[in-house]
Amino acid sequence: MKQFDMNIIPFEAVYNFRDMGGYKSRDGRAVKNGLIYRSAALGKMTKSDKERFETLGVKTIFDYRDNHEAQNNPNPIFPYANYIQIPAKGNHAFEMPTNAGGKDFYKVVSTEMFREFYAQMPFNNASFKELIATIQQPENLGLVHHCAVGKDRTGIGSALILLALDVPEETIMEDYLDTNVHLRPLVERMALTIQQDYSDQELQQFYALMSAREDYLQAAFDAMDNRYGSKAAFLEQEFGLTTVKRKQLKDYCLL
Repeated sequence: MKQFDMNIIPFEAVYNFRDMGGYKSRDGRAVKNGLIYRSAALGKMTKSDKERFETLGVKTIFDYRDNHEAQNNPNPIFPYANYIQIPAKGNHAFEMPTNAGGKDFYKVVSTEMFREFYAQMPFNNASFKELIATIQQPENLGLVHHCAVGKDRTGIGSALILLALDVPEETIMEDYLDTNVHLRPLVERMALTIQQDYSDQELQQFYALMSAREDYLQAAFDAMDNRYGSKAAFLEQEFGLTTVKRKQLKDYCLL
């Protein structure tokens, strides 16, 4: 069984919930299990889901959604968890689909716009700056970070964490693309609700925007290199992750 298959934690009403442990760093060590989780929104949890969640050792719930999204689908309350909610979309022109009246979003936003969205998200982003600061304090881990479906904003957040831990880009890309497997039931259910109002071309656009695509995340990777020359320089200048701080983070998070 692949590492990527073993990372999924099954919930009844939460999609794409995965342990980010097990991925190999370039030095041969692996990310510890139970430290960092990625997920879609948590708000629809059943009683059974909440009981399972309480076994995971989560101390921090980090939410990338904006206030409108969070109010429409609020996180469940776990008294032992610290909640951080900082929108990660930044100043991008379009609203996320959870704010955009649903189906019309997929008619007006193009794949080119989404690539640009990914290329801009890693930079000068208060949400990701707080994320990287948060994971450097061991008392904040286990941490679950999430957005609406756990693909775009959570995809970038996951990439940043794994880059900081010196996990190879090919592994990070595979983790990102694995989202497609775990979101498929949700995407197909959404498609059923819109297909009568969509042309074939518009439906293709819907699937393109609801997919984790290599060209989306690659746009972010390329932008890091183009602006800073290397991922290490990007991490240091955007997030203050010096060689010393990265070593401290790796020594705690890697086994």
